[in-house]
Amino acid sequence: MNRPSQLARLILDFYREDRRELEQLQPLVQCEIFRRWGALHIRCQSIDIAQTIIESRACLETPLLELRLVRKIKIFVGRKMVALFAVGSDEPIELLHI
Repeated sequence: MNRPSQLARLILDFYREDRRELEQLQPLVQCEIFRRWGALHIRCQSIDIAQTIIESRACLETPLLELRLVRKIKIFVGRKMVALFAVGSDEPIELLHI
């Protein structure tokens, strides 16, 4: 079993007291997560995992906003980007067909 990245652990640790939101973000453990140029890159193994992360975007953004880690979130399936969000904005910058 792969260990979650430091960024995934940081986000999950933010919710260690709130079981419901922690379970909602559990698919992050299966993803490759890294930062580059002010964006959080989340590379998912499947479309289902990507969709789950997109749906739980509000929980994902809270620790990122408070810690001021990134300005954008990019979600990939393999090497194909499927979503791009500005952190703290209600509207997606780009949501490609999944």
